[in-house]
Amino acid sequence: NLSRILTEIIPSDYLYALGAEWIDGHGKTVTIIFSSSAIVSIISTSTLIWMISRSPQRLSTTHHRIIFGMAVGDILFSLSMASFNAMTPSDVDYIVWNAKGNQATCNLQGLMTTVGVGMSLLYSCSLNIYSLAIVKYNKTDFYIQNKMERFLHGVPIVLPLAYGFTLLATQGYNSGLGNGRVAPVYDPPH
Repeated sequence: NLSRILTEIIPSDYLYALGAEWIDGHGKTVTIIFSSSAIVSIISTSTLIWMISRSPQRLSTTHHRIIFGMAVGDILFSLSMASFNAMTPSDVDYIVWNAKGNQATCNLQGLMTTVGVGMSLLYSCSLNIYSLAIVKYNKTDFYIQNKMERFLHGVPIVLPLAYGFTLLATQGYNSGLGNGRVAPVYDPPH
C-alpha cells in the first residue's frame, strides 16, 4: 500500500504539523479568496443570463444560446468552488481548512468542477467556431442553425458529462487537498 510506504518514509506527526501550519496560514487565505471570487463569478454570470433573458432576442439567436451555455458551465464550476472547502471530506481536516463533507460531497464537487470547466472551455471553442463561420466564411444564421448548431451545443454538453460521469463511476474523484480534485486514491494514514 502506497500510503503505508509513504508514512514509513515521512512520519505522520511531521505531516500533521505541516498540515496545521498550512491550514492556519495560507490554506485558509487561499480558500477564502477562491470561494469569494467564485461567488462574485456566480453573481456576474447570473447577471449576464438575466441580460440575455431581458433582451428582445432572448435565446432566439445562436450567439445568445452559446453564451448561455458558457454561462451555465461557469456557474456550475463557480458553485463547486464557492463552498469554502466545506464539501471536502472531514477526515482530511488536519490538512484542509473547513473540511466538513464526506466522499459523496467530494464526488459531487468533482463532478460539478469537471462538467463546469469542460462546458465553459468547449462553449468558448463553439463561440470561436461560430464567429469564424460568420466572419471568415460568411455563413448565414439559417445555415449555422440547421447545419452547425447541434454540434456547437452537443460537444460542449456531451463530452464533459461523459467524462464527469466516467470519473464518478470509476471513483476518480478524491479528496486530494480539497476542492474535489481528480487525484489518485487518497488513503489517509489514520
